[in-house]
Amino acid sequence: MEPMTITGGAHLARALKAEGIARVFGIPGTHNLEIFAQLSAHGIDIVSPRHEQGAGYMADGAARVTGEVQVIVTTTGPAALNALTALLQSFTDSVPVLLITPGMPLTHPGRGNGLLHEVRNQSAALSAVLTEVMRVTSPGEVSLAVGQTLSAMRSGRTRPAAIEIPLDLIETEGPGRLHPSVTRALPGPVTEQIDTAAEAIAASQRPLIIAGAGALGAGAAGASCGAGEETTALAETLGAGIVLSSNAKGLVDDRAETAIGAIGVLELLPELTGDADTVIAIGTELAPSDFWPEPLPLPETVVRIDIDEVQMLTNATVTHPILADARAATAALNVRVTAMRAKSATAAARDWTADWKSRAASAGESDGRPWAELTDALTTFGDSAETPLIIGADSTMACYYGVQTGWKARPGDRFLYPAGAGTLGYGLPAGIGAKLASPQARVVAVEGDGGSMFTIAELAAAVQAGVRMTLIIVDNGGYGEIRNEMEDRGDTPSGVKLTGPDFPALARAMGARGVHVDGRDALLEALNEAEAGEGPTLIHMTEDSRAGADMLRG
Repeated sequence: MEPMTITGGAHLARALKAEGIARVFGIPGTHNLEIFAQLSAHGIDIVSPRHEQGAGYMADGAARVTGEVQVIVTTTGPAALNALTALLQSFTDSVPVLLITPGMPLTHPGRGNGLLHEVRNQSAALSAVLTEVMRVTSPGEVSLAVGQTLSAMRSGRTRPAAIEIPLDLIETEGPGRLHPSVTRALPGPVTEQIDTAAEAIAASQRPLIIAGAGALGAGAAGASCGAGEETTALAETLGAGIVLSSNAKGLVDDRAETAIGAIGVLELLPELTGDADTVIAIGTELAPSDFWPEPLPLPETVVRIDIDEVQMLTNATVTHPILADARAATAALNVRVTAMRAKSATAAARDWTADWKSRAASAGESDGRPWAELTDALTTFGDSAETPLIIGADSTMACYYGVQTGWKARPGDRFLYPAGAGTLGYGLPAGIGAKLASPQARVVAVEGDGGSMFTIAELAAAVQAGVRMTLIIVDNGGYGEIRNEMEDRGDTPSGVKLTGPDFPALARAMGARGVHVDGRDALLEALNEAEAGEGPTLIHMTEDSRAGADMLRG
C-alpha cells in the first residue's frame, strides 16, 4: 500500500492484481497500449476475443459460474460501445462485469475536434446502461477508482460497472497508493420478520416457491449452490412445489419430487400461481423476461426474500418482506415452519404439487417436442459424469422452449441464459468464459443458426485459447421465433429466412472440429467425442419444427 509514482496504466494493473484479478478479456487498441503492457508485466492473463461484445459475454459467463468480478478492457469509442450490449445483458441479469476503457483526454474540446474514436461524452453513454460509472481525473486516482468500484460491485446486489481513464492519463506518471476494496456482509434475517412469515406459510394449503438466480448466491458451479439445500428443505417441510427462473436451473435437482421446473415460458404458469394460496419468492425479480405469461397472478400471501430493498417492491405486492441473504433467511424460515406445520397440511400440499408437476411436465413436453432429442441427449450426457454441466444458452426456441424445460439439471449444473436483455449470440462466448473460469466443468453452448452468426467468430478465440467445449447449432433456416410471430399476426414472414453457411466447414476453417448429426444417439455420440478430444467442437443439427418446415424445406 506504499505510494508509488507510476503511469495510470501501471496503477490500474497494480490495483487489479492486488484485488485478485488474474484474467482480463479484451482487445488492444491505439489508446490502451500502456494498459496491456502493464497487465502483461503484472502477470495478468489476457484472453483475446474477436469482438468487444464477445469479450463482454465471455466475462459474463465467467462471472456467472464463479460469482466473482470479471474484467474486460477495450479501447475508446466504438470498442466501448461494442461492449455496451454485453454490459446491458449483465446489468439486467445482475452479473458483476467491470469494463475498463480509455476516454477522451481531460482537456478535450466539448464539441470535439475529430480525434480518433471520438465520443464527446462516453461516460454518459455508459451511464445510460450502468449505474456505477467512474471517470478518473489523475493517474493516482485510478487505484482509488478500482477500490471504490469493486467495493460497490462486491456488496449487496451484484451489477456491472465501468471505469473510464482519460487517454492522456494512461501513460502519464503520477503518485498514488492502493485502496483495497471494502465489502459489507449481506444482511441477516430479522427474527420478527421470520416469525410472522412462518406463521402465514405454516397455515397455507397450496404453497409455491419461486426461486431465482439470486438464490444461487456467489458459489462456483459444482459447489454447494447458495440456498439450494435450504430451498429444497423448505419445500419438503411444506410439501410445496418449486418453480425456477431460467438462470436458477441447477439450484435444486430437477428430478426432485418438489421440483416443478423452470417453466417461466409455459402458458399454464398463471394458472399455477393463481391456484396457489401462498408464494415464497426467493432471490427472483419475478420479471416478465423470466416469467412470460402476463399478468402473473399472485395470491394474497407473498413472502419475499431479497437483498435489494427496491426490487422487494417490484412486480409483486409483498405481505411479508424479508431483506436478507437468501440462504440464511430460507434456513431460518424452515426452522420456524417445521415447528408449526401440521403433517396433514404438508401431505395435502404434496398432492397439489404432484398434480401441478405432472401438468407442467406434459405442457413442457408438448411445447418442447421439436427439441426433445436435443434435451434428452443433454440430460444423458450430464448424467454420464459427476463433473458439473454448464450450458451456455442463447435467446432461441431450442433453449427457452427446449433446454430450459426439458434438460434435467442436477444441483451444481448451470444454465447461462440471457434473460433480461435477450441478446443474440450470447451462448458461445459465455460458454468460453465459463470454461476458462471453471475448467473442471463440461461446457456446451446451444445457439440457433441466426443468433450464432452474431458471435461465431469467437470460435476462433476458443481455438486460440485451447478451450475444450461444444457448440451445438440448431438450424431452422433463420429467425424462427420471429417468423412464427409474423405468421401469427397474419403477416407474410419477411426478412427472417437466412442463407446460412456450411457450419461444420466454417468451424474447421477456424481450426475447430465440425460435424453434422441427425438424431439423439448421433448427437450424444458427438458430445462424448467432443469431450474426449481437444479444443472446441461445433455440432450442427436441423430442427424439425414449424419454422424449419417453412424456412429449411419450404
